[in-house]
Amino acid sequence: MKQAGKSRRGDGDRISSLPDCLIHLIMSFLTAQKAVQTCVLSKRWKNLWTTLPFLDFDLWKFKSDGQSDYSESEDGGPPDKFDKFRDFVCMTLLLRKASDLHTFHLSCTEMIEWPEYNMFIRSWLLYALNHNPQVLKIDFTLEGSVALATFTCASLVDASFSYFPQARNIKVINLPCLRRLHLKRVTVTRGFVEKLFCGCPMLELFHLKNCYRELYTINSQSLKYLKAESCNSDFRFKATEKEIVLINAPNLLSFCDIICLNFMGPKILLKMPSLTSANIRFERSIYGSSYDGKSNILMGLSNVQNLKLSGDGIKVLLETEMPNCSEFPNLKDLSVDSLCLSCHCDLLASFLNHCPNLEKLSLYYFGLYCKSIQLH
Repeated sequence: MKQAGKSRRGDGDRISSLPDCLIHLIMSFLTAQKAVQTCVLSKRWKNLWTTLPFLDFDLWKFKSDGQSDYSESEDGGPPDKFDKFRDFVCMTLLLRKASDLHTFHLSCTEMIEWPEYNMFIRSWLLYALNHNPQVLKIDFTLEGSVALATFTCASLVDASFSYFPQARNIKVINLPCLRRLHLKRVTVTRGFVEKLFCGCPMLELFHLKNCYRELYTINSQSLKYLKAESCNSDFRFKATEKEIVLINAPNLLSFCDIICLNFMGPKILLKMPSLTSANIRFERSIYGSSYDGKSNILMGLSNVQNLKLSGDGIKVLLETEMPNCSEFPNLKDLSVDSLCLSCHCDLLASFLNHCPNLEKLSLYYFGLYCKSIQLH
């Protein structure tokens, strides 16, 4: 029994015998606060956190003497927890050894409302940018020199920016290694997108969520995944009928977006010959204008293998474009939502005639599942 007990104790400390790089990988799943707390485990762990290349500072997850509320202090100032979080981040970065970062995550949106913390927050981000991070996740507004440093950080491979309404003010974008970009609650302008794809020659994934955007053109040889999720589009910006809004991405594999059928203005062209999966919601114009079909959107999806169509604009899209639409020779799986079958059965049948190799058809009505049909 004693031998068994010793064996169990020995097995329990196997992690400490691992090399630093593997222990760092294990610690990467912890917040910075919990990673620092591992220093009490043993002498082996005492200084491991000081060379940790993964730093996750999250105000919501930060524990301060068992308190997790955000109530203001008695004198009407910011919550005491904010000061303790500030002190912890400053202490961690001060004592950390000078080594490159892999991942830096900073989430402290609420602190931005208090000007006394802005200097600290900017200094934390500049610290990260000066240590060659590959992954950067932040959720506060970038301004001035901090914004310039962020969008010219040559080491970045994966970046996530949230609550960032100042994208229109970014003058220069030079991210030669960036492959994945996630934007949430960001105002995306034409100029920003143009500079983005010029300055990010390796960008493969572009994900927008809850963003406010203008009509924009994308030209990219590297882009493989384009997704716009719960985004609002502003078509009030002056766009003439002579303009062309183009998504030219020859290597794009997956496309998810909302397209408004309000084309009193520009013509939209989709050039995505490698596309295999598309999920598009078509919305009718809020201005009541009719769609003349000059964009011929379906033609740009002709090589797709998996296609999901939804929205109250499907009817007018199919009615307008089907007469001049080519076949979908690669389409295997088709999902259609929000098209009334009792009223538009012939319209759907006409579309199916253009899909000679279709294997599965799934029908929905405004999100409610109706029927799935195996055709082969």
